[in-house]
Amino acid sequence: MLPEDITALEALGIAIRSEIDAQNVYKDLSELCKNELLKERFENLAKEEKKHQLILENIYKNMFPEVELVLPESLLPKHAATSILRKQLGLKDVLLIAIDEERRSREFYLDCASEVKDLSGQRMFRFIADMEFSHQMILQAELEMLEKFPFYYESPKSWEAELSLRTEKIKRK
Repeated sequence: MLPEDITALEALGIAIRSEIDAQNVYKDLSELCKNELLKERFENLAKEEKKHQLILENIYKNMFPEVELVLPESLLPKHAATSILRKQLGLKDVLLIAIDEERRSREFYLDCASEVKDLSGQRMFRFIADMEFSHQMILQAELEMLEKFPFYYESPKSWEAELSLRTEKIKRK
């Protein structure tokens, strides 16, 4: 639920900050894995978050043309608030943070959609909420792959080799 005293100006600032945070996390995820296909997936997620940021900034400019955009501090957990800290955590931990951030963003956008009176605003917030949910599901699937096949993030070849070894073990049983 949104705090009762939050203004549209503050809500948009929080939403824009959230999109910027997500972009930065995805850029770091792309740098943490060696598999080119996965790098590209994380880079594409960063581009989608950039599009969300631009949509929200345009809404901000239209709603508050005379008010300078001032963003809140990063909404990421303190232990993952910077790129340096995230890279020290490792891939799995950063994935878990990204999943949680997508979940929280979705909830925030759904709350905004329920509070906005304008129908187009409701649709826009629901659309972005749905996109955040799809990102959450993509990340969840990536986490499951990492847990089942730790070499998946290194390169497609190392993952295929791991899969072959597992298949051989199953056949022997």
